[in-house]
Amino acid sequence: MAPQRDVFSRLASDRLPWMNDDERRRMQDIADRLGRGLDDLDGSIARTAILSDEITTVMADAMNRRTYTMSLMAMVFLPTTFLTGLFGVNLGGIPGSGSPLAFASFCFMLVALVGGVAWWLRRSRWL
Repeated sequence: MAPQRDVFSRLASDRLPWMNDDERRRMQDIADRLGRGLDDLDGSIARTAILSDEITTVMADAMNRRTYTMSLMAMVFLPTTFLTGLFGVNLGGIPGSGSPLAFASFCFMLVALVGGVAWWLRRSRWL
């Protein structure tokens, strides 16, 4: 629409012999309306870009919160996964395997380990 606006503006400014003053004013009015329409379109494009940036920011913040939560969950369960993998192997001679309270004490150690990691995360202001 910008070229059409320029054409109408030039027609309004040039003194052509076949155009009278009323037609020149009409051409200028058309050029002005086209200019206002173009300004409105440019404003809409700018507002759309701002909205797109806002939506991208909100989505990135949500993704960062989810990633942070998943990292904390992995950090809490990493020691227990290591210990269950370590003590879950079928090898003879694991300490405490002959005791009837071995499984209960192992579960208590896992709970204590998770509690210790959670306490450390809270003290470090990660939770």
